[in-house]
Amino acid sequence: MTDQEPVPFCLLAEVAECYRYEISGAMDSVVLYCHDVVDRHSHRRLWTPKGDHPDHRELITQARAILAKLRMVIDCAETIAREIETDHQRHETRAQHHRQARE
Repeated sequence: MTDQEPVPFCLLAEVAECYRYEISGAMDSVVLYCHDVVDRHSHRRLWTPKGDHPDHRELITQARAILAKLRMVIDCAETIAREIETDHQRHETRAQHHRQARE
């Protein structure tokens, strides 16, 4: 490489593995919750509300309870993804500063 070419950033294998475990665990939670919704709240993969002919207000209440938890699980997974991206950027910035300090 010449002096003009940037040195590529190499993420430590342990850090990269940690990132994979974190995002995989988060996505597992999303998939497991979706599976739980299918198991507990559906018949033949269609939503089956609880109760005998619930009115629209009860249907909305039941739907919101499911959606609130799904939203929380998705938000948690998204937060983990953002944190990984932020942490990766910090590692990359430190590596660049370290290379510049050696020059």
